Amino acid sequence: MESFRSKLREIEFEARILVSFGIVILACLLSHIFFPGSPANVVRLGRLVGLHSDRSLSIGYLVVALIMTVVSVLRMWAGSVLTSQRVMAFRVQVDSLITAGPYRIVRNPIYLADLAAMCGFALVLPIAGLVLPILFYLHYIQLIAYEEKSFEESFKDDCKDYFDTVPRLIPNFTSLSKIGRALREFEVNRDGIRHNALFVLFIPGFLLAASTHEVLHAIVIGLLAVIDWPVVHTRIGVQKRPDHKATQRENAAEIKSSGKKVFDDILYSQCWEDPAIDRAAFNIKPDDVVFSITSGGCNVLAFLLDGPKKIIALDLNPTQNYLLELKIAAFKNLTYDELLEFVGVQVSGRRLELYQRVRPGLRFESRTYWDHQLRKIEEGIIHCGRYEHYMGLLRKWLTRFMGRQLIEEFFTTEDRHSRSRLYHRKWENIWWWLFTKVLLSRTTMSLLFDKAFFAYLDKSFSFGKHFAGKAELALTELPMKGNYFLSYILLGRYYDEEHLPPYLWRENYETIRDRVDRIEVVCDSCGHFFASLPDETISKLNFTNIFEWMSPEAYKKLLKETIRVAREGAIMTYRNLLVFRERPVSLQSFIHPHRALARELHEADLSFIYDNYVVEEIHKKGNECHTTSEQLATLGQ
Repeated sequence: MESFRSKLREIEFEARILVSFGIVILACLLSHIFFPGSPANVVRLGRLVGLHSDRSLSIGYLVVALIMTVVSVLRMWAGSVLTSQRVMAFRVQVDSLITAGPYRIVRNPIYLADLAAMCGFALVLPIAGLVLPILFYLHYIQLIAYEEKSFEESFKDDCKDYFDTVPRLIPNFTSLSKIGRALREFEVNRDGIRHNALFVLFIPGFLLAASTHEVLHAIVIGLLAVIDWPVVHTRIGVQKRPDHKATQRENAAEIKSSGKKVFDDILYSQCWEDPAIDRAAFNIKPDDVVFSITSGGCNVLAFLLDGPKKIIALDLNPTQNYLLELKIAAFKNLTYDELLEFVGVQVSGRRLELYQRVRPGLRFESRTYWDHQLRKIEEGIIHCGRYEHYMGLLRKWLTRFMGRQLIEEFFTTEDRHSRSRLYHRKWENIWWWLFTKVLLSRTTMSLLFDKAFFAYLDKSFSFGKHFAGKAELALTELPMKGNYFLSYILLGRYYDEEHLPPYLWRENYETIRDRVDRIEVVCDSCGHFFASLPDETISKLNFTNIFEWMSPEAYKKLLKETIRVAREGAIMTYRNLLVFRERPVSLQSFIHPHRALARELHEADLSFIYDNYVVEEIHKKGNECHTTSEQLATLGQ
């Protein structure tokens, strides 16, 4: 019985446009057939207080015009927060649980707006019009029950807390007490206005009717928006869009455990790839459009130093994009010294105060996220990622095993040979062996990171041996003070303000601040986003190490789409941490490796953890052919 009821609710949800129009048509038919010539309900109410019919109609139509104004604003506000992609989708969208803005007052403000509008219409119709709010209420209760079941499955405890404190549809005294806080988060955008204007034209319609006393005038004027709305609703609703979980599985490296540790919060609060080698490989020019995985946002900001026309920063994890947006807003609103203080380079007790100056520069969704993450703000945002917390755990035990004095001795020993002797004499001991076997093991990292990271890694691979070798390289061969990756791992901070990531150098501050508006932030998978781009769009592509999350088939599929959107001669770079990935032989006519350059750059890579660095160039012209859609469709077959 329960499954049957659930199926009925699913059908009702997907056909909710038809159901809504059916209720309106029913109310109109009842009024016309059974109550022809009957006075409007507003006239009946006027008689109760001794008002003349004309006076009642004038006041009533003005009241309904006011109701339409309020519900239009509420609908546009809620629609701006939720976005038309969620509001108009034919299936429940559970990619996020929105609890800010109007969603502090009721869990379904759009349904509340529609219900209030139906109450307004009921006032100007005969008594049969009362079925409008009643049937809409019953209809919406079914929709809400269906939607909330999906959210409960996805958000569990968070959902329960929200459902327990915020009413479903009708505000109560407790929720209305939050209206001040909700209004401080008021924001409408073009998407919210365009796709939630269902009742807007009824406002002038009822203002006109207040003088003519003809409800038909209001209906004729308002009908234009009513006709437009289901057309737009259907067009957006049927658009092919990635289901959040399916996107994680299919496009984001086929992650089988989607929704666990990878996408539920900030994974990296800093970038752990050296931007210097990417910048050298790219040789960015003023007309370049650069694509980069967002990650911690540091490298996206560093690419601005070379003056590209535009940078597209993409991440499937929305919180990584919120982090970049916060860094961008900090550049815009803080001085250089305040920036270092806010992000966590300098010690500070006033980061929340600085956040209040940065906050207005954030998009609504970013602002909502950070408003609930004040502990991360106080901590310093370069320290708030799960990976950085893992580094903190390693650092804690490493300091206990090796001692702070020995760690600092490496930083004060400039000569490489001396550091090599120090490593073999003092560092390589029983404690280091235990450290690599336990804290750098697959088991430990699987507890802290999603197993999808290791899905395509050989089962016999030794994590401890691999990372021990990388540590030896860093401690004996690479610079110490200038290697901000190594200093952060070992000291929990950058060595000093003379040795920061490039995007935080004092001399680069003005340049980056002046260019941050060139960044477009996108939350999507690479494959789905590229499919939306025209041919010949991007000239430089930084894929970090996302390819080793993928099966060889998914990797090849994304490369094919990359060839299409890339300009002739586009350069792409990426890294292999644990799983080897370089362009497959089947694509050799279109993707040409620069292995000598890649090896040279890899030797200078301050981010010592990666096993392989790849630089490849895309050539779609050659072999007496030009890459066509048909060719791309058959690549690798």
